[in-house]
Amino acid sequence: MAKNPSSPLSPLPDNIELVTEYDAIVIRRSWKSALAYFLIVFALFWNTFMVVWMGIAISQGAWSMAAFGSIHAGVGLGIIYFTIALFLNKTDIRIDTYNLSVKHYPLPWFGQVTFPVESIQQVYCKEKITRGKNGTHVSYELHCLDRNNRSKKLLSGLNQSEQAQFIEREIEKTLGLKDRPVSGEYRK
Repeated sequence: MAKNPSSPLSPLPDNIELVTEYDAIVIRRSWKSALAYFLIVFALFWNTFMVVWMGIAISQGAWSMAAFGSIHAGVGLGIIYFTIALFLNKTDIRIDTYNLSVKHYPLPWFGQVTFPVESIQQVYCKEKITRGKNGTHVSYELHCLDRNNRSKKLLSGLNQSEQAQFIEREIEKTLGLKDRPVSGEYRK
């Protein structure tokens, strides 16, 4: 791990903290956002409706109605899990002498990865634009380019470009990587 003392300081974006361990640097991101509060209300209405739906279906012996409702009840449980994860979960990007790892906790979540630091030649951000019937959503992803010029996703679901670019700069600074442009990279 190399650090460049002459590199400029970057203010910490919202929900980001830097933790220095005896053998590593950890960039910790809290998942908590305004979306979490909206989802509490949404999950309450959705799941209340599903309890009433299932209660009516089962009490009247309408098994096809109950089977159809079970799909929506499963979605409701997923919304509850996601909402709880938004309040509790954190992501640690840990950089030590040998590895760069991404871990989400305490609730299990997909996207945990580990890369040997010697295989990373560049880190960069990508903007992801999703268009749907309810409008456009923009999020940011963090990728690394390995020694064979293959792109590997490190992290996704960042709602602020400042978070993604801060994490990119900190990883590059810690690994002693010179920032170079990458095709498809988001630059502000």
